[in-house]
Amino acid sequence: MLSATAAAQNFDINAESASADYLLLRSMRGLLPIGEHAVLPQPLTILNGQFHSSANDAAFLDASSRLYDFQRYIEDYYAPLLWLSDSDKVTPDSTAHWLELQKNGHLRTLSYDDGNASVIGDVTGMIRGGTASLAGEHSAIGLARSGGRAIGRIGENFGFMLDLSNGVRLEGEPRTVASTDPILGRSFKFVSDEQKFFDRYIGYVQYQSSWLRASFGRQPFALGFSPVDNLLFSRNTPLFDAFLLDVPYKSIRFTSTHGAVEGVDTAGNAYQNKYIGAHRLSITPSDWFSASITDMIVYSGRGLDFAYLNPLGFYVSTGLGTPQKSRDDNSLLAIDAALRPWNGAMLYGDLLIDDLSFSRLDDTSWTGNSNKNAWQIGLSQTFDAADSPLLLTGEYVRINPFVYSHRGIANSWTHLGAPIGYDMQPNSDRWALQAKYWFAPRFFVQIDLDYGRHGENYLDSAGKIITKDYDIGGRVIAYPVGNVGGDALRGDADFLYPESFRVGNNFLRGNISYTRRVRLQFFAEIMRNFFADLRLNYQNRNGGNMPGEYFWATFELRVGY
Repeated sequence: MLSATAAAQNFDINAESASADYLLLRSMRGLLPIGEHAVLPQPLTILNGQFHSSANDAAFLDASSRLYDFQRYIEDYYAPLLWLSDSDKVTPDSTAHWLELQKNGHLRTLSYDDGNASVIGDVTGMIRGGTASLAGEHSAIGLARSGGRAIGRIGENFGFMLDLSNGVRLEGEPRTVASTDPILGRSFKFVSDEQKFFDRYIGYVQYQSSWLRASFGRQPFALGFSPVDNLLFSRNTPLFDAFLLDVPYKSIRFTSTHGAVEGVDTAGNAYQNKYIGAHRLSITPSDWFSASITDMIVYSGRGLDFAYLNPLGFYVSTGLGTPQKSRDDNSLLAIDAALRPWNGAMLYGDLLIDDLSFSRLDDTSWTGNSNKNAWQIGLSQTFDAADSPLLLTGEYVRINPFVYSHRGIANSWTHLGAPIGYDMQPNSDRWALQAKYWFAPRFFVQIDLDYGRHGENYLDSAGKIITKDYDIGGRVIAYPVGNVGGDALRGDADFLYPESFRVGNNFLRGNISYTRRVRLQFFAEIMRNFFADLRLNYQNRNGGNMPGEYFWATFELRVGY
């Protein structure tokens, strides 16, 4: 096998979920440090390097050949990006392995490697049909999409990726269609503008070495340990353009990003010049334990702030530096950790602090409203069932009132109107159970069971937050008394001014809804470069502002990648 010396490229977490699954399984099985999968995307060298280098690896491959199948699939899918073909690295075994990949591996539209530069190119096409039912009303769903991409490297350190796609809505209302797809559901153009056509692109350039990754452009980015979803950066967060700096060095890893996102106002109109930044410092003193601290900032209404561009700056302190920043900008702080109590298991937790007042931590009156936090705890366990990996995950997530929101609506922790983190609104909690079984790297079935509660804002007959007029010095002001902190885009009532309105932001205060949800996904590469994806979703919701039953089913056929 050729040496994994090229370090220039990341794997594609949108099109190639098997790579992220492989990282998670390896870290839980003790083949990688437990924190290795918490930053996505990771470089290809993490996937391919040193897999056969230790006795533990060899022993594990004997016990579970499916992980070996994952490894072979990664080599197939990303060849020739993984290796340099310098003559001094070529051996009879590596040449035979290379020819096998070329003969039996992933079919390419373009595959080029001259020893210094490598490029792989692919085209894709997709058609999706389905049905949705809400309160007895049925709607057909139809989508089609085509696209292409090029992933490449020059030398060992410079890489790039460009992925362009265009689609058309054939059947169904935009909001109905978007509710079945987390990517489209966070597309402002598709949902708010109700467009028939939609597009999407990834494009970035990158320099990478063994201890430094620096990239600029639009790419997926996720932070967190959970296989279900993350409090900080969800894998379903809409793409945004950003700088990314990632410095792994021995047991310490520093990751920083700063980018432009899209804000929306209360009417759903776009709000320009909104930026987010994050610094994450991770320490992995042992392969079985990792802990991180992350500080984040949201600001808007001006150009790039060079004080926030400082990768070694502390956002909370920087934000308190001037009255304007202290008043308008939104800073957050998070602590997360994961440990592997035994091989095959992962215990993880996350605490997100939006606002903090130590002197009022136990205050449940309105004077304690300055404390806003969210937390997550979960346990994952892998099993070998019929010689294939089975992953079970159970977790609890609680997002307290007004978390993710801000008094200046533009500076909420949202992008295109949806939370950047966990797919839940504030003032809610959820019990989640997930089971995922891999028959092969790109052949799996996944079941999700959720039970959630949400303290929703009190709305009037027009669907607006209930207000009450109050006379202050002859000036009548409409106070949003119905805002209990249940909407990430409405943080303007955590402290209401009139004494009669001041109440504690107690958890689940409001119009409570109870949601039970079952989701099933069946995904298979039915033959080389041909994929089938079946998804079913049933949701039962009682209480709240929109009770009812909701069901949707989609079936997708895709060719290419």
